Amino acid sequence: MPFMPYRLPLLKSCAALAFLGCTHAAQAAPVTNVLDAAKGQQQAMLDTMRDLVNIESGSKDVEGVERIAELIRDRLKGLGGTVEIIAPADVFRLDDTPEKVGPMVHAQFKGGGTKKIMLIAHMDTVYRNGMLKDQPFRIDGDKAYGLGIADDKHGVAAILHTIALL
Repeated sequence: MPFMPYRLPLLKSCAALAFLGCTHAAQAAPVTNVLDAAKGQQQAMLDTMRDLVNIESGSKDVEGVERIAELIRDRLKGLGGTVEIIAPADVFRLDDTPEKVGPMVHAQFKGGGTKKIMLIAHMDTVYRNGMLKDQPFRIDGDKAYGLGIADDKHGVAAILHTIALL
């Protein structure tokens, strides 16, 4: 399978999510302090994407998905969340669903507002173990490449860094 690039600047992902909670649709100008904070997350988000891509976590690789879950749990706890790793109990099975599936991460953050925001992503990829050595994480120009980066390791990174912004 070819690399799926993720375009930089990554701050657009963080900024877009952060703006959901603090701007109105009619407001066209960016909130300068939020945009500056998002720009400040760019290198950290790249580092997070690298860390996630460097953990092989195919759908049938329960140990890899567990490692991703632990990394995410630790990051979310570090951001002040109440976090738990949940073993799946009732799994809807398709023809190719493995006998044992990986865990889920659930985190909650208490804010001062009245609205609730749900951010969701998946941690597994379609790649087989061993493919990482031939297709490692890399940045080329304004694109980041790596196994699972566009589906959905950048989504996990965007969640982590959006929470850091908020």
